Amino acid sequence: MKIVITGTTSGIGRALALYYAQPGVTLGLIGRRQELLMTTTAECTRRGATIIAAGLDVQDETAMHAYAEHFIVQAQGIDLVIANAGVGDRDNLGSGNAAYHARIFAINVLGLLNTLLPFMPQMMRQRQGHLVAISSVAGFRALPGSTTYAATKIAVRTLMEGYGWELRHHGISTSTINPGFVVSEMTARNQFHMPFLLPTEVAARKIARAIQRRRRSYTFPWPMAIAAHLLPFIPSAILGRVTPPDTC
Repeated sequence: MKIVITGTTSGIGRALALYYAQPGVTLGLIGRRQELLMTTTAECTRRGATIIAAGLDVQDETAMHAYAEHFIVQAQGIDLVIANAGVGDRDNLGSGNAAYHARIFAINVLGLLNTLLPFMPQMMRQRQGHLVAISSVAGFRALPGSTTYAATKIAVRTLMEGYGWELRHHGISTSTINPGFVVSEMTARNQFHMPFLLPTEVAARKIARAIQRRRRSYTFPWPMAIAAHLLPFIPSAILGRVTPPDTC
């Protein structure tokens, strides 16, 4: 098995790397923070995987493309790519800072493209492969206070749905994973109650199982899945009333 995962320095990305790390697996680990990446690499190596690690930022299109070519040569192909790297925060509209919002798009959307697109030609040649995007339950509708983050995840879901229609004719599967709240550095900053908060390792196992089953879309845990699918039907007037006071 030849697998590449982004955002492996912490959270879901690290947990997925540890889950897949075993003898016979060539594991591509990508992350920005070199020291944390080395820690993940060492642990995955101890578990028996062959590691091809790189301290990269998914916003760097040239570097990500070069890494994909290097991995394909070293591993002699590619089976699974998981675009996990992502960021999110409050909208902070009062700052008037467009760059703040552009960065979220650059990592969550352009970073996804920089991760998945370079592997598509090889998968087409192989006539097999699996591309996975870690999205969010926030990707089902704009949410008060986190609209920019929600918009990036809506974009991810749309891209994966559309690409999936075309890529299936080349033998390539796609999956969009929509987690609810999972223990991570991102959720640690939240100052509100997070219902059905899942341990990272539990989330990683659920994601890996959905990938194994080649689910086109998978939202979890199930109460959040129900809530996510109801979100589009909630009247805007009701959602507007719950806008947090610190977002403007």
